[in-house]
Amino acid sequence: MRTAEISPIWRWLTFAAIVTAAGVLVFSGARHAIAAHWAGSTDAAQWLRAAETESSNGERWYSLARYRQLDFEHSDLPLALAYYRRATSLNPGSPYYWMDLASAYESAGDIAEAEQAFRKARELYPISADAAWRFGNFLLRQGRAREAFQQIHEAVAIDSKLTEPAISVCWHSTQDIDQILKAVLPDAPDENWGAIQFFVQVREPLPAMAVWKRIAAHHDSFPASDAFPLLDLLIATGHVDEAGLVWNQSLQAGGVARESDASGSVVWNGGFENDPLDGGFDWRLRPIEGVEMRWDEESLHSGRRSLRVDFDGKVNVNFENVWQYVPVSPSTNYRFSAFFRTEDLTTDSGIRFEIRDVSQPGAPARSTPNLAGSQHWTEQNLEILTSPDTRLLQIVLRRTPSDKFGNKIRGTAWIDDVVLVPVSRGAGKVR
Repeated sequence: MRTAEISPIWRWLTFAAIVTAAGVLVFSGARHAIAAHWAGSTDAAQWLRAAETESSNGERWYSLARYRQLDFEHSDLPLALAYYRRATSLNPGSPYYWMDLASAYESAGDIAEAEQAFRKARELYPISADAAWRFGNFLLRQGRAREAFQQIHEAVAIDSKLTEPAISVCWHSTQDIDQILKAVLPDAPDENWGAIQFFVQVREPLPAMAVWKRIAAHHDSFPASDAFPLLDLLIATGHVDEAGLVWNQSLQAGGVARESDASGSVVWNGGFENDPLDGGFDWRLRPIEGVEMRWDEESLHSGRRSLRVDFDGKVNVNFENVWQYVPVSPSTNYRFSAFFRTEDLTTDSGIRFEIRDVSQPGAPARSTPNLAGSQHWTEQNLEILTSPDTRLLQIVLRRTPSDKFGNKIRGTAWIDDVVLVPVSRGAGKVR
């Protein structure tokens, strides 16, 4: 059997087709390479040549549009709009093209076209946090808060990292925390804590407390220290009752047991039996040059340990680095006491406790007697009558700088059993 011979004409046609296809590919590749070279140039004029060379490439026109919209020295908004429209016509499925087109329309004052472009982007990419966020902010700028909040809510629900900017823009727009909680902020841990962080940063205690109530209502577990920034804000702004509520709820969430004190003392961890939480209404210890603070389980007045403070003799230290805030009742008599032991504590200015009325910053502080030298465990007492306005005291372990020769303090002090007990109600000022 003989195989049919292929006609020479067909051979030439096939060869011509291959050569033509190869030529098209080579030309297309060369054109793309040239366009890419021009597009990578630092000369903006070359970018237009790149777009014209690859006129069906939407990305080229989109890049030109952004340049003409965003570069302040070479901005041309009508030209940017023309380029954006060409990009969207070539690639109508890109939500980012539509969002930037919407932004350009808004800048040009064409709000209706801007809204249509934003809605097109949302339609193309309904699960995009960026599209929802940008559309929501657009609506907010138009005074359409209800619609804006819905879009921003969807953005935050998709991407919790948008919580703080969302709270910020909505708060500055409306100052309505109830509406923000209802319509914007998803009731979820990341979002609620993000809102707390924002309100702490801008020092807004009341909306911060509104968010805290959401958190507390879930009865979730979290470290008590998570609430300390809010507690500091509440203390600093005089919201002592709210601070007390947050303190108790954060202890419960963190699994920190409430202390029981038969004396009725309002000082937390007065015997230093537990490691301080370093925040809230517990002791705060801050490092300082020339001083070492640690726990001592050998020298103590009661319990299992005391606080030991060693001065190295190299600094005339201004020491107020162990302290605690204590909520108190107004117009009430209190008895303060603490036990000290000292060993070879030098200089005329030794160690003492200082009681400050936080509610009245100008009021003079009260102090226990100055202790120096060496002595066994000794109780130091102080009687205090709070004023009608007093809600918060600060108990500070104190050493003031000495103005004498040889003022660099050396030696050791031990402190234990710090107590502040209400005795009776009265009237007057801190005495």
